Amino acid sequence: MSARRATRALIVNLTRFGDLLQTSPAIATLRAHHPGVEVTLLAERNFADVCDDVPGVDHVVRVDLDRLGGLMLRGGAALLDGYRYVEEVLAELRAADYDVALNYSSSRMTAVFMGLLGIRDVRGWSMTPDGFRVIHHPWARLFATMCLNRRVAAFNLVDYYREMAGGGGGVEPLRYVVREDAERAAAALLADAGVRDGVPLVGLQLGASREIRQWPAAAFGALGRALAGAGHRVVLVGGRGDRALAAAVAAEIGGGVVDACGKTGIAELGALLRRLDALVTGDTGPMHMAVAVGTPVVGLFFGPASPFDTGPYAPDNVVLHANAPCAPCDHNVTCLQPFCRTEIEPQLVAAVVGARLAGDWATLDRLAQTTATARLYRTAFDADGRYRCDLLGTRPARAEDELRRAYRATCLALLANAPLPRPQAARVDAAPFSGVAQLARDGSALAARLRRAVGREPFEEIARLGRELDALDRMIAEHGGAQPDTAVLTQMFKFGKENLEDADVATLAAATRTLYDELARGADCMTTLLGGAAIEEESDDGRLHQ
Repeated sequence: MSARRATRALIVNLTRFGDLLQTSPAIATLRAHHPGVEVTLLAERNFADVCDDVPGVDHVVRVDLDRLGGLMLRGGAALLDGYRYVEEVLAELRAADYDVALNYSSSRMTAVFMGLLGIRDVRGWSMTPDGFRVIHHPWARLFATMCLNRRVAAFNLVDYYREMAGGGGGVEPLRYVVREDAERAAAALLADAGVRDGVPLVGLQLGASREIRQWPAAAFGALGRALAGAGHRVVLVGGRGDRALAAAVAAEIGGGVVDACGKTGIAELGALLRRLDALVTGDTGPMHMAVAVGTPVVGLFFGPASPFDTGPYAPDNVVLHANAPCAPCDHNVTCLQPFCRTEIEPQLVAAVVGARLAGDWATLDRLAQTTATARLYRTAFDADGRYRCDLLGTRPARAEDELRRAYRATCLALLANAPLPRPQAARVDAAPFSGVAQLARDGSALAARLRRAVGREPFEEIARLGRELDALDRMIAEHGGAQPDTAVLTQMFKFGKENLEDADVATLAAATRTLYDELARGADCMTTLLGGAAIEEESDDGRLHQ
């Protein structure tokens, strides 16, 4: 983090409204490090309205990606109109003269924007003048790495955002301010549906951004019937596109359902969610909105959703994760048999909702122990304010759980100078990490020889050492492919090499040696932790913390 105090900051997040809500802790963190900083949020027009009620945002610049995409598709003269539109956006941003930019969007377009704006301190994705991608800030590179290795994702998305903003400061919750006019609208909606004060309200968020993320309508219907039978009033939540789904679910449940699908804007949605006693939802924007307004969440995670990287960022939420061996699947894969959507049973969810509303964690532990189709987690924060998922029940750790915890401890050792926890016995083979460490040490020695050779040895010798380093880098990449448990380390190394800037050979050799040394240290940490490690963070209750 730069020691200079920033006066104007740009945050780029051209994704959906849930992701925008997840920037709110980073905004608070940035303001803590730079008191008085003026914060501008660059957001996609369709979702930018949520930014108006996120604390700490001074200005919102709305980008109309639909318009830009339409111009690109039309081609011809429309391409010039698209160029002019991009120039208008860039001119507005250049005029603000930002000191720091946090680019939380990994798209090539935002990387180009960062390269063109020329902001002194860019964290996240950017572009060099000759068109090569770079990822500034070690936590941004770790985020990019974990996106490619999601089965061992070690941190929540919000924590990557916060670390890029400066980190520290303990727990920072998601934040959203519910306006009074939105409160009145939500109250009127419930009153018109005949909802009386004191009746427990459980919301069902029906829709999702993709079908693979959406629980079946029949499952929602069965859950709604069970909740209604237990004395809860069911509120259906969703957008205009979910109206047909809501009608089908309401018919399955029967009378007494409050159908709010398509009847709220973003502000009114926040007010409605705040009035619920709990929300049952997939990994959706409304899930993050519920967290931001303080409503307990029962999350249903399957398909590409992982509770470790995008789970509800608040303590004491419950997440059910489908116990599928292929979970989480890749965002870019189209699954031909998405059986994981039916693995989580409505009767189990109803029991979880009842126990969570009662604060009965002992029953939740028993439910976790007796179901075979899902793993249940309780969300929490560690001593430094970073999100974690605690496995409910007493099930043994899986190999991927051991890897995830080892990577979390290793990354904290490398990036936050945290001490390693005490190693314990693990089932994951540590030998591949020893192999990475040896390759990294060979690279460090070669880079040191190259640096000493500059100015002393003939060009042919310098070129030969360069070719040896290239060959070693290929060996490291091949090792990561052949031994996928090590891929986080080898991918981080690859991103680091891509980030090296043009310089004289001696300077590049020194920077390269530093990367090899970091890779060796990371591999040594993993070898230590897995060579005798199921690195559980011990607590009084003996839980498995991940």
